[in-house]
Amino acid sequence: MFVGHYGPAFAAKSLARSVPLWTLFLAVQLVDVAWGVFVANGIEHVRIIPGFTDSNSLDLYDMPLTHSLPAALAWAVGAGLVYAIWAPREKRRGGAVIALAVFSHWIMDLLVHVPDLALWPGGPKVGLGLWNNYPLALALEFSLLFAGFALYLRVTRAKNLVGRIWPWIFFFLLIAAEQVNHSMPLPDSIAQAGYMATATFILITALAAICDITRKPADS
Repeated sequence: MFVGHYGPAFAAKSLARSVPLWTLFLAVQLVDVAWGVFVANGIEHVRIIPGFTDSNSLDLYDMPLTHSLPAALAWAVGAGLVYAIWAPREKRRGGAVIALAVFSHWIMDLLVHVPDLALWPGGPKVGLGLWNNYPLALALEFSLLFAGFALYLRVTRAKNLVGRIWPWIFFFLLIAAEQVNHSMPLPDSIAQAGYMATATFILITALAAICDITRKPADS
């Protein structure tokens, strides 16, 4: 899953209004940010197999440090604790929301991945495999994204003209990113694939920060 992960990030603003959107966007992709760096440096492993699934060509056969169930829980708890220490307001609520946002990644991946999510390192792997039906997987991604975006618009309001326009530009950029992700040529190497993935997630996080600058909670 790609842009579907950002649906829970948008929606989470309704649970903790003080948590910046960019932080939520980073949280829901935190394990993939790490995954990109890990595969680029040979810590975790992936094979590029054209047509491996209907949705992508990555055989994610070894990622115990980012996508196993215990690892996902550890990333979630760690991120939640860091945020609770750092946050100036809503420390407990914000930390809990960040932890849930991080762990939502594993739940969303469970729906679309073929069985490559280990229940524990070296243990059985699970995945419901919607990636083998790209139209259905795409419909799920866009539905999650739109539902979260609609909720975000309800709980925030624009500070200025940019705040009214930018969220919609950002929303359609995410849709375009999904299409590019599916249609772009295969990377030349595993390292390129890993670093490109991490750079993409960081760029999207930076774009989400523009929403923080131009919008505020609706009840403020």
